[in-house]
Amino acid sequence: MRDQIALVTGGTGGLGRAVVLRLLQRGDRVIVPWYAQREVDRLTDHVREYAPGAGKRIELMAADLTDPADLEGLGHRVEELGRLDVLCNLAGGFAMGDVADTDEEVWNRMIAMNATTVFFTTKTLLPWLRKSDEGAIVNIAAVPAITGGGAGMVAYTASKAAVVAMTRAMAREFSGDDITVNAIAPTVIDTAANRAAMPDADYAEWVTPEAIADEIAHLTGPAGRRVSGNVIVMGR
Repeated sequence: MRDQIALVTGGTGGLGRAVVLRLLQRGDRVIVPWYAQREVDRLTDHVREYAPGAGKRIELMAADLTDPADLEGLGHRVEELGRLDVLCNLAGGFAMGDVADTDEEVWNRMIAMNATTVFFTTKTLLPWLRKSDEGAIVNIAAVPAITGGGAGMVAYTASKAAVVAMTRAMAREFSGDDITVNAIAPTVIDTAANRAAMPDADYAEWVTPEAIADEIAHLTGPAGRRVSGNVIVMGR
């Protein structure tokens, strides 16, 4: 059992629930900002079923990660705890659209959800990560950010490419603070929402939330202390 404090954005989603559960199972105290009440209920039910007794180590905070005031509130809570060991930037979104069909609203939404939240959440919580002896950040990118993706994904691909660039830049910048920064770039994550959206897909090619959660546990644990600045592709 570890004695780490972790904060997981997007922790109420399909991937986030698996990551929160995995960190709770290894003994972390986990803070989860949330936006949609229905997802909070799914998370609490998930933890109650698969990690009985861990409910005392999870803290849910209502927060909009695009709202500076809400981010400041997260910072104040972490300040009360005195340090932050793990930051998982999982929050994000997806939208399709060719270049010709992508309007300013879609472009701005993808950048805000996938890139801006990573930057400003990290910036807000950086002072408390610097107080940890084992600070670790894991961001969620996507394979299209590396390959260019397919048609109709330009805004999403650009926003996730920004996550890749930030991961590498932050790893260099924070190396003197002994904070590791890595990203995971999944192909498609095998969630109920993605199966509903792509019912004819070959799910065997996808990566499970549990596999990503295991990799995050590795990157934020003792064995991951020498790994930083990497973008790890998962899925086929």
